Amino acid sequence: MNIGMAFFGMPPVYNRKFDKAAPSRILEAELEGRGFTISRADIASSGDLEKALSRFRADRIGCVVVFLRHWTRISLVAGLVRSAGVPAALYAQTSGGFNGTTALTAASAALRETASGYFADSHKRFREGMEEDLCGWAAAADAYSGLKASRLMCWGGFYGADMPYTRSDPDALEGMLVREVMTEQEEVLTGRADQILSAGDKRIGAFLSWLESSGMKITEDGAMVTGAVLKKQASLYIAARDRLAELSDENIRGVSLKCHFELSTTLWKCTGCFLPAFLPFFEGPEGPEKPIPVACEGDLNGLAGLVMLHALNRSVPPLFGDFAEYRDDYVLMRNCGASSVYWAGCSDSG
Repeated sequence: MNIGMAFFGMPPVYNRKFDKAAPSRILEAELEGRGFTISRADIASSGDLEKALSRFRADRIGCVVVFLRHWTRISLVAGLVRSAGVPAALYAQTSGGFNGTTALTAASAALRETASGYFADSHKRFREGMEEDLCGWAAAADAYSGLKASRLMCWGGFYGADMPYTRSDPDALEGMLVREVMTEQEEVLTGRADQILSAGDKRIGAFLSWLESSGMKITEDGAMVTGAVLKKQASLYIAARDRLAELSDENIRGVSLKCHFELSTTLWKCTGCFLPAFLPFFEGPEGPEKPIPVACEGDLNGLAGLVMLHALNRSVPPLFGDFAEYRDDYVLMRNCGASSVYWAGCSDSG
């Protein structure tokens, strides 16, 4: 996670050099302790601003923090935030006889009262002593910037099983959250899965053996759960992993699969529940895997929620479902299909 930190000096007329304050070191230590890599820039002139912008772009920062301890050229602060193109925060030093609050309020007013763009309009403000809050904001801002450079894949398109709440606007989602919503028909997966089955791919047996060795008990009922069905499910999962490997350069952060009714009753005659169960998991029969959040039935709203949650906490797969309501004493989720097997035991390895 890369974060830009800009230190603004006094205007040149004051003829004073930069003096890094203790609060800045405290803030930097907090951020680095949370896993951030800091790209630093000192800005006192227009030339410094252009150099800082070039450095931040080269370092691919996910957000920028403006450190203010005294009066500075407010136009330079506004220019940085407007041009950086990432979430921005203003941070004021208030100790040691300095009053960064004056510069912060002036910079905030300049950003709010002029046509500055979304990130400038929505900037956040912090003061000394709010380092923990700023670190939380930085984590969310970095997650958002990462999503803006990512893509979603919807196998089978959108709006499945006649459930209206799965209907959404991919153009709007591309405008506010991700770079692109991609679509492919289910045949991209089922065709590969058919080939895997007909070829007697050894990975099917390896996958099912891995399930048993991990402690999973499979009870066949002779109807919905049979050896043939399990092999179909496994082959579709393997096909999905293969396809995602081919698309590794696309930076796909989440996928959805539209089962009903094309996949379940016509095209494949089997649901694809192994995808939401095992794609968002850290391990597979061949070792560590990259967890990929999965929604079902072309639920683009639910998928957006899943990738946001996973971006905030990459160490835990998100629960499967779309958040409908949240209160202190309960969470209501809309859910159709399987969920990551991680939650069966809250374990990375089964």
